[in-house]
Amino acid sequence: MSKLLEVTDLTVSYRRGFRHPPLLANDGVSISISRGKTLGIVGESGSGKSTLGDAILGFAPVSSGSIRFDGEELVGASAARRRELTKNIQVIFQNPYGSLNPAKPVGATLLEPLVAHRIASGAAATARVEEWLEVVGLPADAAKRYPRDFSGGQRQRIAIARALLVEPELVVCDEAVSALDLSIQAQILNLLLDLQHRLGVSYLFITHDMAVVEHMADRVAVMHRGVVVEEGSARDVVHAPTAEYTQALLAAAPSPDPRIQQARRRERTAP
Repeated sequence: MSKLLEVTDLTVSYRRGFRHPPLLANDGVSISISRGKTLGIVGESGSGKSTLGDAILGFAPVSSGSIRFDGEELVGASAARRRELTKNIQVIFQNPYGSLNPAKPVGATLLEPLVAHRIASGAAATARVEEWLEVVGLPADAAKRYPRDFSGGQRQRIAIARALLVEPELVVCDEAVSALDLSIQAQILNLLLDLQHRLGVSYLFITHDMAVVEHMADRVAVMHRGVVVEEGSARDVVHAPTAEYTQALLAAAPSPDPRIQQARRRERTAP
């Protein structure tokens, strides 16, 4: 299967002042995503997983390495080309309220990418917005309401509609469900999977939650201190991890089975 995204030896560093060496947020990271598939990026806070997503989106400075999307090199691409590529590369952030304009009805926010990319205008654009609101499980007349009128889960549905109504090839999901209740998380994850099956879109799914990545991803890359320490199929990484860090992440994850949770607690406190 052809690769949609290929990241090779990516390094992202940030200056920390005159007397301190640069902070290596990503250090020689290499990953790839096939068309229509999901790569999960998992790790603790500070592991570099969100920086990787930012670099792919053009939000983080790349010190060295390559990011190729559909064969095109993105490192060094102009701002104008990056804006054009938002038609093909979209993002869903953790906080849906922060990514929606509170001063505009959600319909006006959803219209913007359609007009910007000359996909539709006028009545056709309005109809497409209403159609996509219904696709994500909201009524068409939600277009007239403001972000404050919706729950967190409903706002994330709106964010999903905004990302996918331009029919991108890749969506970066950066902790897209971590701020939601567990029952709402499951609904949003299943919605994303359903839309992937319909549209053939690829996801880069960034999360700290192994259970989420097992549910969503075809393959998983585990990051620690800016480095990929393990990569493989979701089943292999979750159920037969080889890296000590991955094993520690799984051991620290809460389990709904109290017997498993007690056994893990005993292992951690054993001398």
